[in-house]
Amino acid sequence: MNKGVSFAAACGAFSLLLTTVALAVSVLLPPGASLPVPATTAATEPVLDGVVIHDALLPFTIRGVTGAPLCMGQLQDRVVRSNRTGLLDFYYAIRSTNGPGSIARIVAGSYGKLELRVAYRTDGLGTVPPRVAARSGPGPLVAFQFTDPPLSCARHQESRFMLLEAPVKAYIAGGATQIVATTGASTVVHTVEP
Repeated sequence: MNKGVSFAAACGAFSLLLTTVALAVSVLLPPGASLPVPATTAATEPVLDGVVIHDALLPFTIRGVTGAPLCMGQLQDRVVRSNRTGLLDFYYAIRSTNGPGSIARIVAGSYGKLELRVAYRTDGLGTVPPRVAARSGPGPLVAFQFTDPPLSCARHQESRFMLLEAPVKAYIAGGATQIVATTGASTVVHTVEP
């Protein structure tokens, strides 16, 4: 085989891969499903462009069996109204971490049987992306999992914004988001919900 042709084919395949990665968008997460979380931006998914209508930094502490803190920080609970559709996007991010432990996942509740799309944003703050999104069988709970490696509180890491696109135009108080350490210890933070 001609080396020039092989190199050209490899470069073409690499360019296609980069284009595919650059055009990543949110994906549908049906009840009972588990899938890799894609990256997205407002540039590749213009429907995400919108106005922040709720933004709260909620303190949390996860304690171990002895009562000593494993992880402390803030959960950023944000809602954005799409400029194009008027529908709401629900965002979660782990901020300002401290402590000797690590966070394995967050579990957001009260999404019922809504059609949801998930992704994480690369065009915002934070460095640690979720790797897997999973939804409970009936559909109300959505988990974003930090694996390879988990989010380290000891290294003061912060997550990327985790996105749930929902076909709703309003939100209410009364939601709950569980933050779970790698040890299994957890805490619940009161967030908003559709």
